Amino acid sequence: MVGFDDIEASRYSIPTITTVAPDKEGIARAAVDLLLDRIERPDMGTGSAEHVAGHQLIVRESSGG
Repeated sequence: MVGFDDIEASRYSIPTITTVAPDKEGIARAAVDLLLDRIERPDMGTGSAEHVAGHQLIVRESSGG
């Protein structure tokens, strides 16, 4: 079993749960940068863009770690 978001409970469950820990600070930074760009250049339109968030796989007992 694998979880997402590396919540604290995953470290203390039995068995401990393998999880994907997203780079929350990086995601927040990208969101603020995009918002500021939108405020500073409202005529840019609402086109889509792809943003890849950093992450870390934390292997624990639930997947044999």
